[in-house]
Amino acid sequence: MTSDNVTENVHIINKIIEIESEAQELIKEAKRKQADFPTKASAILDERKALYQKQASERLEKVRDTEEKFAEETIAQIYKERDERLEKLKEIVDKNIDSWVEKIYSFIINPADI
Repeated sequence: MTSDNVTENVHIINKIIEIESEAQELIKEAKRKQADFPTKASAILDERKALYQKQASERLEKVRDTEEKFAEETIAQIYKERDERLEKLKEIVDKNIDSWVEKIYSFIINPADI
């Protein structure tokens, strides 16, 4: 065997050892990441859950505000209509009270006339 062949073989063997060493490190790193995965996944899930809960709460608050505003407007409209009807009823009573009183009086005094 020549000196060049021996040197080349040594170089090849050293390269194989280096590649094997790098492969072992990659395997160790992959195993570390695999071992950390449940913790990291749980943390990510917790973050997402908190984010989704916050978004849902904000949406619910907006819906609640909208519904409350709608309810207030509806109640105000109902009160307005009630007040308008009471005012019309008062006008009818004011306009007709005298004739009603006369009719009631007549009925009490002379029920046969009615």
